[in-house]
Amino acid sequence: MKSQISFWKYMSAACAVTLVGFLTSCEDDDPPVADNVVEFEATELGFDETDDEITIRVDLSREVSGDENITLDVLSTGVTYDVEFVTVPAITGTKLSLPVTKGSTFASFVLKRKESVVLEDDDKIEFSLATVGEGFAVGERKKIVVSFSEIVATESTLDPTVGGSLQPNKVFIDLSANRQTSVGRGAWDFGFYTVEGQFRVILNSSAGMMARALDKNSLDAVTAEDTVGWISQLSTEAVFAALTSNPQPEWLPQSNQWIDSPTGDLSKAAIAEVSSTADENKVYIVNLGKNADGTQRGWKKIRVVRNGNNYTLQHADINATNFVTVEISRDADYHFNYVKIGEGVVNVEPKKDKWDIAFTVFTNTTPAGPGLIVPYVFQDIVLQNLYATETAELLTSAAGSYEDFEEADLASVTFSSSQINIGSKWRSGGGPGTPPALKEDRFYIVKDSGGNIYKLKFTALTQNGERGRPQIQFSLLKKGV
Repeated sequence: MKSQISFWKYMSAACAVTLVGFLTSCEDDDPPVADNVVEFEATELGFDETDDEITIRVDLSREVSGDENITLDVLSTGVTYDVEFVTVPAITGTKLSLPVTKGSTFASFVLKRKESVVLEDDDKIEFSLATVGEGFAVGERKKIVVSFSEIVATESTLDPTVGGSLQPNKVFIDLSANRQTSVGRGAWDFGFYTVEGQFRVILNSSAGMMARALDKNSLDAVTAEDTVGWISQLSTEAVFAALTSNPQPEWLPQSNQWIDSPTGDLSKAAIAEVSSTADENKVYIVNLGKNADGTQRGWKKIRVVRNGNNYTLQHADINATNFVTVEISRDADYHFNYVKIGEGVVNVEPKKDKWDIAFTVFTNTTPAGPGLIVPYVFQDIVLQNLYATETAELLTSAAGSYEDFEEADLASVTFSSSQINIGSKWRSGGGPGTPPALKEDRFYIVKDSGGNIYKLKFTALTQNGERGRPQIQFSLLKKGV
């Protein structure tokens, strides 16, 4: 018991020291502000035959203090603007002007293939940074070449657009395509598994969601009386409070059953498998968790039933007597099809063979005493595509350096398919007076769905002192068949 309380006192002390350090730093003179570095997200991208459009980002090293504008030069080979392709915003002559709104850390534009156009493998478009404003500097990735074919990137450095200290985005990365896809981590609530014959539902763990079953199978029969006391149980904040109480409440050991298994094991999800017998599908009370800014996303009562080979989601406010129905059809191009309350079916992650790893805030579990495991929301988590990617962690003390590791060394590598095999192991969490830090004694091997094998290392956890600005470097070891 004493060890548990000490653990959480340690966490509280960390917050206090951070606050004191912040207040002290305000009294010091601010150093000169460095130029805001502007560069493309990558140096090359592939636009394969399955793509109708792609989004291309120009990243900044920090937020802009006012509305700005970035101008790109455009040089196309084998294709003509408004004949084979267009952009949004539009190109004027050979220039593309990108607005950057106040508070942003990036600008982006969309490259679209014209309808029914077939493009050749040697067709390409080069975008380069032409004009940036005062106080800006062009970075190393000053141009990007888009090829109209699927590429297999051989070496690259990427800055995943997690979004800074609040980490508002979940960022999916496709190493071979040298591409990242950023999605607001509050953009969805439930995911519905697409594999034929299986009926599984997941929660948005990046929002800290929790779900708890009632012994009722009708939304109409559920009122606030069924959830008395749950506000002090069904949240990670409630778990934290319970850990520091004496005695600890009896419900505490059950709390890790109210989140999805961090390993990705769907048989251990918070919501049970959807039964073919409708009456067996219970009502769940769901805490939708928090937005990135810390505001609450609310509570709902939900129920999921089968609809032939598809799903039906019923949801309502806790005391509501009417409910909303959402029909979800399986799209096998994706691992999950997603729903957001109030919006219906939404697009979230890329197609199942179009991403390898993802940076995100994540609801994991943590030891909190002898035999006690509880939910805890972690930052800077790296997940792997559970159904298509394998990874291995290598310590330099045993495997040698990242730079010296070669294809021949793969024979001794043992891969894992756990979605949290990388997890938080690439960085230390910090503590009172000690900020989180990158672990430089390790690197990773990533095998993608196409059989391509990369070595990958993390080169930044923070940039310009701000957390949520990671960077990775990766290099192709072996090309897939």
